Amino acid sequence: MLEVNAPVGNIFLDEGFDELKKGNFERLKLSRMELEKRILRRKGDRGTDIGLKLDPGVKLRHGDVINNGDMKIVVEQLPEKVISIRLKTKNMVDVMVLLGHIIGNRHRPISIQREEISFPIQADAEKEVFTKLFQSIINDIEMRVEEQVFSPSTGADVHEH
Repeated sequence: MLEVNAPVGNIFLDEGFDELKKGNFERLKLSRMELEKRILRRKGDRGTDIGLKLDPGVKLRHGDVINNGDMKIVVEQLPEKVISIRLKTKNMVDVMVLLGHIIGNRHRPISIQREEISFPIQADAEKEVFTKLFQSIINDIEMRVEEQVFSPSTGADVHEH
């Protein structure tokens, strides 16, 4: 079993992993919740038994590289359902404040990318719930459900219910 205390880098953020970008590597596929854990045991997609016993303060992220001797293993976060929202008109401060207030009251982590805010959901049916919650601003926003690798914005890390 391969025991891992910390990643050796990240395929997306660090140089020196050009060979890995060609795709010839084993993958350790984990959910966002599993990435939060310090101790975990899983198998890679090629059968390598991997035991995570991460050093204090170390968290795995999408794209982290684990060293297995000559072979490297890349951590891949599994996509999850999210609601993505975009304002139909820019600079609508009242709509932005209400949007933040409603999502915040549901204790959802958020991701802000360009002019879009996203947050994870468990099922497509939650779109109906949020449509009702956003009733007063529904004509001012575009909302869709999609699957993506969700990474909360730093500083917007909240506990989920």
